Amino acid sequence: MSRHYKFLLCITLPIFAVTLIADLLSKHFVDGALALGESAQFLPGFIDIVTVHNEGAAWGIFAGSQTVLIVLTFIFIAAFIWLMFAEKAKNPLFHISLGFIFAGSLGNLVDRLAFGYVRDFLHFEFWDSFPVFNVADICLTVGVVILVIYFIVSLVKNSKKKKEKIEADN
Repeated sequence: MSRHYKFLLCITLPIFAVTLIADLLSKHFVDGALALGESAQFLPGFIDIVTVHNEGAAWGIFAGSQTVLIVLTFIFIAAFIWLMFAEKAKNPLFHISLGFIFAGSLGNLVDRLAFGYVRDFLHFEFWDSFPVFNVADICLTVGVVILVIYFIVSLVKNSKKKKEKIEADN
C-alpha cells in the first residue's frame, strides 16, 4: 500500500469514527431525554427535536421491511469497502465521502439491528413535510453529495485529458 493511499485512509477513518460516535451518542442522549413523540426546541425557528421511530428508509419508504433494509445496508457497506480498496483514488474527496457514507450506513444499521427501527429526532420547523432525520442521515447525504462531486470532477479531468491527447495526436 502506497504512502499516499495510507494517508488517504487516515482521512477516511477519523471522519468515520467521529461521525459514527456523534450519531450514536446523539441518539442515546435524545432517547434518554425525551419520550417517543415528545418534542423540544433546539434551534428555534429552524430545527426542533422530535423523537420518532422510523421502520423504513428516508420518507418512510420500505416501512416494515427491516430485513430487506439490513441486507441492502450490508451489501452497500461491503461494496463501498471493496471500492475503497479496489479504487485507489488519490483524490481526498473520494475517501472523505466514504468516511461519511460508512458512518451513516453503520449508524442506522446499528439501530435496525438493536431496535428494529431507526431513531430519528431532527426536524425542520420551517418545513413540516420534510421527514424527521438523524446524524446518520446527514452523514449519508453529505457523503453522497461529496461522492457525486468527486465523480463530476473525475469526469471533467478525464474529458480534458482525452481532449488534450486528441489534440496532441493531431
